[in-house]
Amino acid sequence: MNTEMIGSTPWAPFTLSAPVRVRICRREDLPALEWFGLFTEHREIIRETFESQERGKAVMLVADLNGFPVGQVWINLTLKQKETTGALWAVRVLPCLQNLGIGARLMAAAEQLLVEQGYTGVELGVEKDNPGARRFYERLGYRLTGIAHGEYQYTMPDGASMTMPIDEWILRKELMRE
Repeated sequence: MNTEMIGSTPWAPFTLSAPVRVRICRREDLPALEWFGLFTEHREIIRETFESQERGKAVMLVADLNGFPVGQVWINLTLKQKETTGALWAVRVLPCLQNLGIGARLMAAAEQLLVEQGYTGVELGVEKDNPGARRFYERLGYRLTGIAHGEYQYTMPDGASMTMPIDEWILRKELMRE
C-alpha cells in the first residue's frame, strides 16, 4: 500500500489559516481550560482564578480559536500592586500550536492591559526545568531579577490535596506608556 496516497489522491501538505483572538476569559471557557485532561487536576485553581477575575483581582486572557481557548495568560493584579507590578502566571499555549506567535500575542495583550491600568512593571516565574520558556521571555524584554523557592498547594477534583515544589527564575520587564 502506498502510504502517500488515498486512492489516487496524494496526501499533500496544506496550510490552514484561522483567526485567533485574544479576549477575557468567560465562565463557559472554564471546562475547556483543562485542555482535554492536560490540566484537569488544576480545575480548582482555574475556578478560583476566575472568581478572582470576577472580584477585579485578576484577569484571565485566552487566545480564542473558533470558540476554544488555545492559549492563556493569567494576571494577578494584587500580588505586587504596591510596586505597580502585575504578576503573570499560567502562560501557556496548546502544545500543537506552540511556536506560531500565539504566546507572544498573549504576552503583548497582558502587558497592554497592565499599562492601561497604570502598572509600570510586570513579573513572572519560570520553572528552572523550562529554559526554552526563559529564552522566550528574554526575547520579549524580560530580565532575570531573582529566584523563588517554596511550594504551593491545590485540591484535585477527587478531593486529594497536592503540594508542589517551586523552583523558579523570576523575570521582570518595565512597562512603557505609549
